[in-house]
Amino acid sequence: MELDDLKSVWSQYDKKLSKNLKLNEELLKSINFEKYNHALRKPLYLELLNIFIQLFMIGFLIFFLIRLSNEIQHFLTGLIGALLCGISLGFSVIKAIRFNRLLYCHLSIMDFQKDLTHLRIFIMRLRKIEYVMAALIGLSIFPFLIKATAHIDIFGYLSLLLLGICCSLGIGFAIGTLLNMRVYDKGLKDAEMFLKEIAKFEKDE
Repeated sequence: MELDDLKSVWSQYDKKLSKNLKLNEELLKSINFEKYNHALRKPLYLELLNIFIQLFMIGFLIFFLIRLSNEIQHFLTGLIGALLCGISLGFSVIKAIRFNRLLYCHLSIMDFQKDLTHLRIFIMRLRKIEYVMAALIGLSIFPFLIKATAHIDIFGYLSLLLLGICCSLGIGFAIGTLLNMRVYDKGLKDAEMFLKEIAKFEKDE
């Protein structure tokens, strides 16, 4: 084989190799982007579950508020609980919308990273408020739910009321913390990691 033929064969081989490498890079980017979307869906689905639960609780509370409207003490605690659930519902809707915007959007990787960072900061700031609100919701709706479902005025049993509230808050905070760590925070952390992997490919191009 002459030198010119050898150069021609090598040039064709080099083009095929470059093309295959490019296809492999695009495939890996696509796989990482799918993983990124999958990671973000975890906290998104958690927010959608929160929205469903809050809507159910608001409807439940309104139904019994009407029935207990003549009992001012229970009516007020139930009303406070319903209002707090409404605020919590609003927070969940805002977060779900912002998560959804980061799924399958035609943004640059830098924009994805910037928006995801802003969302993480927003969530961390909001979480402090949500923990306080969760405690207030527990304090307000626990005696209301006991009256609505069991027809017991637990305000007359102070020790039992305190025990029930403490147990409810303890279980609620334990479940909330576990879900935040295992689902919410992990989903955000994994999404950021996959974005960094995609960014590496773009830098190498």
